[in-house]
Amino acid sequence: MRETPSAQFQRPRFIRTAYAAVGLTLFAAYLISTFPYSTTLSNVLAPMGLQVSSERQSASFPFGAQLSGVRLISTRPTSAHLLVESPAVTIAPAFLSMLTTHPGVRVKAALYDGVVNVTIRPSGGGTAISYDLDSIELARQQLWTIPGASAAGALSGSGNLLLSPADIAETGAGELSAARLTLTSALASSPIRLGDGHSKFKLDQGTLTIEELTTSGGDLILTGEGTIQLAPDPGESELAIQFTLSTSPTAASQLGMLLAMLPHPPGPLPYHLTGTLNNPRIS
Repeated sequence: MRETPSAQFQRPRFIRTAYAAVGLTLFAAYLISTFPYSTTLSNVLAPMGLQVSSERQSASFPFGAQLSGVRLISTRPTSAHLLVESPAVTIAPAFLSMLTTHPGVRVKAALYDGVVNVTIRPSGGGTAISYDLDSIELARQQLWTIPGASAAGALSGSGNLLLSPADIAETGAGELSAARLTLTSALASSPIRLGDGHSKFKLDQGTLTIEELTTSGGDLILTGEGTIQLAPDPGESELAIQFTLSTSPTAASQLGMLLAMLPHPPGPLPYHLTGTLNNPRIS
């Protein structure tokens, strides 16, 4: 059966359209895979005193790139050090933000035996961040430490933050939970099992408000609430937290030395945690 003149005319036009679509798709994929992600991330985070570097970048189809040997470093003079490192990070442009003059990025990172998903974009003079954490091993992280002690457990949670150069954290809210939470201290003869923990927080003009903090299923049961006034040097952040403790019969003997240092025995009477993260005080 012979094709009609109309069909013969439409076929070349369809082929040209298909070639154009494939070409545009490959061109877009090339642009996205060669996008300077580390530089863009550093530009976004620079006002916060942070810098991102990576050892290698390769394409991650259909869109985005794979970075290896990624390091997040604090560049603040008072606290310049490595904060986070990941062996593998998948990163892509945040497409809606590409329509503006301040493009952002979406990040999925393998981090300390868990996974982190983050969207980062400039917002005003600061940085807007939304995040989702899944099973991050606390024992391996370097972002924060407990003076004279160490923590272990799997951290998960989600939330959003608006960071600014002046106030560190302007606004935000989120939830965090920890499974198999354990503290180790020279003041306790054995690790302190806190079991599972859960917290809810919000941020407003540099003040972190802990709305809920609870643990369950461990040797030491904790409930608390309060505020942390964040400082440019995290160690100088001011504490105003109230909490209560109760212990299991077994833990009371194991934690005797630690409990003896408290201003009163565990029970319904609350403790008050003040001072700074570098120099906390309990009353």
